[in-house]
Amino acid sequence: MNCEERIKEIVCEIVGIAKEEINPDASFMDDMGLDSLRALEILAAIENEFSITIEPERLRDMTTLNNVITLTKEYLGDKE
Repeated sequence: MNCEERIKEIVCEIVGIAKEEINPDASFMDDMGLDSLRALEILAAIENEFSITIEPERLRDMTTLNNVITLTKEYLGDKE
């Protein structure tokens, strides 16, 4: 499973949406009704899965699935 698919799987599990149904550009808060606690849960799950540490202030950038993928890849690139 590639990085993007794994991130999608993690986000969908936390959000409670089937992978086929998630819009990668939908806003977690505005379109899906997620609160900041769920956003932190996504952040922690991504950090654990990929053994990275994302600065807490970057949480505000994690507003859509595509943004989470981009941010994670940025941190993975820094790590490699």
